Amino acid sequence: MHPEFNYPAEIKGKRKLYSLFKGLNHPLEVISGNHQSVGDNYYIKASFTDKNFIFSQDKEFVEYILKQNHKNYQKSEIQSVTLGKYLGKGLLTNNGKDWLKQRRLIQPGFGKAKIANLVSIMEEEIDKSLESFKIESEVDLYDFFHSLAFNIVAKTLFSSDVDENTVNELSKIITEVQEVSTKEVRLPFYTNILNIFGVIDKNIEKSKRSKAIIQSVLDKRRNSGEEKNDLLDMLIQTRYEDTQLPMSDEQLVDEMLILFIAGHETTANALSFIFFEISQSPKAEEKLKKEIENEGEMVFTSENLMKKSFTVNIIKEAMRLHSPAWAIDREALEDDSFKEYSWPKGTLIILYISGLHRNPKYWEHPDSFIPERFEDENSKNFAYYPFGAGPRLCIGEHFAMMEMALIVRKFYRRFTFISYQKKLEKKALVTLRPISLKGKIINNLA
Repeated sequence: MHPEFNYPAEIKGKRKLYSLFKGLNHPLEVISGNHQSVGDNYYIKASFTDKNFIFSQDKEFVEYILKQNHKNYQKSEIQSVTLGKYLGKGLLTNNGKDWLKQRRLIQPGFGKAKIANLVSIMEEEIDKSLESFKIESEVDLYDFFHSLAFNIVAKTLFSSDVDENTVNELSKIITEVQEVSTKEVRLPFYTNILNIFGVIDKNIEKSKRSKAIIQSVLDKRRNSGEEKNDLLDMLIQTRYEDTQLPMSDEQLVDEMLILFIAGHETTANALSFIFFEISQSPKAEEKLKKEIENEGEMVFTSENLMKKSFTVNIIKEAMRLHSPAWAIDREALEDDSFKEYSWPKGTLIILYISGLHRNPKYWEHPDSFIPERFEDENSKNFAYYPFGAGPRLCIGEHFAMMEMALIVRKFYRRFTFISYQKKLEKKALVTLRPISLKGKIINNLA
C-alpha cells in the first residue's frame, strides 16, 4: 500500500486469495461478503496485475465518482480494451472526447418523444410472441424474454431488414463472445491461456462476423433508398455538429452492435427478475391486474407507459433487488480523495450497485419485494442506480422502461405465470442474469 494514500479497509491474507479466485465464478457472494466484513468501502490489491481496486456500496461515494467528479474518471480497461476488441468503439466502450462526441450525436434519438414512435413496432413483436402461449403452457421465461427482447431490438433498429435466422445467429455470437470476455475480465492472466488455445482469435473472428452481418443490413438499407423511421434511419441521417458529416460505416456498425447487446441483454434479464418477483407476490399481481383493467383503452399508449404507475414501481423494485448492471467500473485519471480516503491515478473503482441496492443503511427491509416504496415522493433521491448516473447514464433508459412496461401489461392482461422456482439462481457475467425461469403460463382469457 502506498503510504501517502489513505485507502479504505484492506482485504488481505486468506480472504484476499479467496476473493481473487472465488470471485471468478461467484463475484456477488465474494463482494457482498467483503462488504459485510469491512464496511461499505474496501480496498484490494490484485497480486497478478499489481492493480489497486476500491469497491464501494456507499451512496455518497458512488455519486462522487459518477457525478461530482466524473471528469476525473473513465471506463476502465475492463470495458474500453477487453470488451472493446470485440465490440469496437461504441458508446459502451468509448472514453473521453470520442465518447462525448458520439453521445451528443446519438442522444436526441433516444428522447421520450422519439422512443414513443417505436411503440407500434414493439407491440407487433410482443403480440406475435404471446400468441405462442396456449390455454396452459410450460416455459422457460428467461429463454422466451431473451428471444423477445432481441427481436424487439432487431425490429426497432432494423425494421424488417433482418430475418429470423440472422437474428438468431447474432444472438448466439453475442452470447459466446460475452462468455469469453467475462473470463478475461475476472482473471486477466487467464487471457494468456485463452491465447495459447486460440480462443481469443476465434472470439475476434465471431465478432467480425457479427459486424459483417450488421454492415450487410446497413448496405441493404442504403441501396433500397427507403426511409423506415427506425433507429437505423436515425443513425444514418444524424450529423456531427462541427463538420455536418455523418458517422463512418465503421462507427455506425460499432454503435449498432452496442445497441444490440445493451438493448436486449439487460432487458431480457430484468424481465425475468420482474416476472419472478410478481410470481412470488400474489398481492402485487392482483394490484397490477387491477391497474391494467382500470387504464382501459389507454393502457398501452406511450404516455401511459411512461407515467408514474404501479407497473413502473414493480419494474423499479425488481431491478433494485436484481440489477442487471450489477457493478460499474471506473479508472482514476489523476490522484483523488473523498472524505478520509485518498488514492492514486490508475486506481480502479468498482461501484457495487447490487450491494448499494440492498444496503440496509438506505433501505428498510432491503431483501423484500415492496413495489410501494417507490410511491414515496422522495424516491428520486433513493440510493438507486440501475441505469447508472451522471453524464454516462444509460442512453437507452426510456427505451428499456417503456419496453418492459409494455411487455408486463400485455402479458398480465391475459396471462398468469406460476414459477416452479421459489429461489432464483443468478449468474454475474458482464450483466447479472438468471440461470433460468421455468414455470407454467395460464391463459386467463381462454
